[in-house]
Amino acid sequence: MAAGSPPPWDELLTGWDELLAGPFNIHLVTSHNSVLLAAMRDTLNLTDGEFHRMMRADHFRLTRNLDELGLTYSSLAKALVPDHRRREIALLFDSAVASLSSNGFYGIDVAEAWIAGLPRLRKGVPVNSILRGDILHDSADEVQAAMDKSVVYQQPFTVIHPSQMYCVYVTNLSKEQADTLTASAAEHPAYVGHADCTDRSVLKELLGLSLMNSGLRVGDMILEGVAEEGGTPNGAGLPFEAFGFTPTAVIDSLFLPFLGYRINSHLTGQNREDNCLALATLNPDAVYLESPGIWMTPGRYGYLQDGKHRDSVEQAGLLHLNQPALEVAVSELVAQGHLYNLRLDTYGNLLYTALVDVEVEDGQYRTFTIGLRFNPEDKRVELMTFF
Repeated sequence: MAAGSPPPWDELLTGWDELLAGPFNIHLVTSHNSVLLAAMRDTLNLTDGEFHRMMRADHFRLTRNLDELGLTYSSLAKALVPDHRRREIALLFDSAVASLSSNGFYGIDVAEAWIAGLPRLRKGVPVNSILRGDILHDSADEVQAAMDKSVVYQQPFTVIHPSQMYCVYVTNLSKEQADTLTASAAEHPAYVGHADCTDRSVLKELLGLSLMNSGLRVGDMILEGVAEEGGTPNGAGLPFEAFGFTPTAVIDSLFLPFLGYRINSHLTGQNREDNCLALATLNPDAVYLESPGIWMTPGRYGYLQDGKHRDSVEQAGLLHLNQPALEVAVSELVAQGHLYNLRLDTYGNLLYTALVDVEVEDGQYRTFTIGLRFNPEDKRVELMTFF
């Protein structure tokens, strides 16, 4: 090992067996728009057990690094786990217009407009994931059609080329915060309009395939992934400091898997890698649950029919199903969903949640949360909640 290099992940821990056996709560694991995690697993030829140990160790390193910054990992959940009660807003800019006054540095040119609109410090500590980039997929006509369905335009706009559209995507906003952000962005001459991407849409799918994580805002800090220990954050040179924010580095191997936001869209088949990596992090045996057959107790089925979650099951169009049919329907939804909240509780239960989109009206979707428990002894998954 070279002088000054960080020690291997398995040497960072003392009392490893105690740590591995103890409770944990990991908000998400993602390789979406980043091949780093899967590449590391494949390059090192890790077994599922070794990958699980590596992820637990890396998560331990991350929480320790955050502690040194005066932050708690648990406080970041709202920025990382989507919540249909909070807004995800996409701000769209015409890069051709912004380039005219910036010699092509349009990302920097429009930054002041949206950074000024980020939520202010008030009662609590605001946390927001920020993604940026050009739209990289589909034709100009298809992008135009997707925008026409979702964007509230500043003025009529015609897409000449998909990559003309530069987007800034911000999560975990109240309606008031979203209004403030869009009003601030609208001050820039390159501003085209905004889209509420809280629920599924064609535009959200395009953005999910195109945008890269730019940073995780935590109070007056902007956490950003860097390639090497000691690397300098904010390589793009955005004017964060001018608005009271401090760019703060977190090494990519910790930032991308655990702090990178995933725009959830209908990516059936393309979210398989993320889900496999998440399940392997939960438990080495859970990785084989690619399309699990989910079961529920008769008591749980009755609770979903008559308990406080009855409204959610009804809104999802599943209330009329008998227990076997409901188990099949939930299994299909989870196989298409995105996994969050991987945890081992103090009672030894391995739990996680799946966020799933269900079409509730013609072309209108609603996100539901399905709570699940994995039993490593029989490798079965039990439904716990549906809301």
